Amino acid sequence: MPRDFYFTPPHTAFVLANAAAICSSASLLGGPVAKARVHRLIDDMSLAPPLTSRLKRELGALEELLSLEKVQDFDSLEAERFALIDPSDPVVEDICLLLDGLRHARAQTADIPA
Repeated sequence: MPRDFYFTPPHTAFVLANAAAICSSASLLGGPVAKARVHRLIDDMSLAPPLTSRLKRELGALEELLSLEKVQDFDSLEAERFALIDPSDPVVEDICLLLDGLRHARAQTADIPA
């Protein structure tokens, strides 16, 4: 079956549609290094829609950052930055919504036959 070049996979559509919020969240949770990594991911997804193993790895790292996986390691940058966030700040809900959306988009992508 020929490849549909006009189809945008769900994970790509989600990341590109929410690029600004994802970059802000990455910066808030992981600092300049995480923000730069997310910028590279967004650039790569804009240019290369197929889901390569590197893009899968980067999406996994983004999901890990948004899900606060490393905040329990008190020596990590993520824990330090997370401690500065007020739990009642609306950004907390925004991060949760981004995480849910990313997980949903990745699940939809996984359901698409290759």
